[in-house]
Amino acid sequence: MQMLRIFIISAGMFAFAAFSVAQTSEPTPPTLSAQPAAPAAARAAKEEAELAANINELQELKAQNQEILKEQQAALDQLDDLQKEAEQLRIYSKRG
Repeated sequence: MQMLRIFIISAGMFAFAAFSVAQTSEPTPPTLSAQPAAPAAARAAKEEAELAANINELQELKAQNQEILKEQQAALDQLDDLQKEAEQLRIYSKRG
């Protein structure tokens, strides 16, 4: 039973390794398409517009993240204050 399990695992590892090597040894050829220059310019303009939109979206996300960080810092400050007050209460409770 143990030998069968080892054989099956070894065979699976060998098949996976062979498949991986076969996949990397034959790279896919690049596809060349003959398209006129006008659509390329339109495509470049479209990509530029998409890039600008993505940059704006990232800037908005950055601003939102900054707001979240400010809120989290405020919450941490409040928790620190509560912890200090709790420590003072413990000190006063031990005295009295």
